[in-house]
Amino acid sequence: MSTLAFKEDTQLLFNFEDKEVFGPWIQTHNCDEAGRKLADRHYSRQTIGAARFTRPGKNLVLRTAKGDAVWATWYGKFRRDGLDACECTIFRNESSYLSSYLISYGCLASFLHAGVGNLKDGIITYVDDSKVNSVNPGFSFRAVGFKCIGRTKKNKLMIFQLKREALEKYFSTINANEEYKQYFEESICLAATAAELGDIEEAIDIFAMAMAFERSLLELYRYAKSKLKINVADKQDFKFVPSLEDFLERVYGGWCPVEELNHWKSIIKDYKGIIPPVNSMID
Repeated sequence: MSTLAFKEDTQLLFNFEDKEVFGPWIQTHNCDEAGRKLADRHYSRQTIGAARFTRPGKNLVLRTAKGDAVWATWYGKFRRDGLDACECTIFRNESSYLSSYLISYGCLASFLHAGVGNLKDGIITYVDDSKVNSVNPGFSFRAVGFKCIGRTKKNKLMIFQLKREALEKYFSTINANEEYKQYFEESICLAATAAELGDIEEAIDIFAMAMAFERSLLELYRYAKSKLKINVADKQDFKFVPSLEDFLERVYGGWCPVEELNHWKSIIKDYKGIIPPVNSMID
């Protein structure tokens, strides 16, 4: 996956002219009442109560259907920093959505809105860590792939930047995670069905496949967190399957003989190398 199309269904959902829903977002305008109220509660708000809550010029303004989250990016042709970038000027989330989830689709919308070939320096945003109650300021932005590239000279605000390729990598990782989970869930169901029908060899065979996908999901989680510095899931999400011993107890209806256990363990080892490496799925 190497373009911002990502998934066909994702791209089809996005239509600025018709103001359709894109991910959790709906395109709106810079005087949206729900957006204004949210902006009034953001620490960066300069004129509380003002109808417009964005800068003059070219803005992309998004909000959730319930009006409990708002996002705006501003693009200026001539920036003081010389960057070809758009700037996230407001993001406030009071919804049940994860902030990183909202940010990822807000960034995708911003890149698509700018058009291919634009925003060579990506998207930037500023975080005032003196006004953020967090030991890791900008965490939700970092989780999507934003990097801290320094501080502003005037107010010493943290500067975060997201390049197009970093967002591509993020969505590729998320998509790989979802694909692996789907394969895993299907394997578990098939293994259980085979066991119920009395086909023990097929049940263990499919169960071994499920365990291989579970290992790949954990590997993907570690790769994303350590190499890409993004989160695709919580670690507790990876306790998917029972142990082989527990599964065999269900299959045999009780304790499994040692020789049988060793036999199935040897089969499972054969599956360790059949799942493609996670980096091949997302690079």
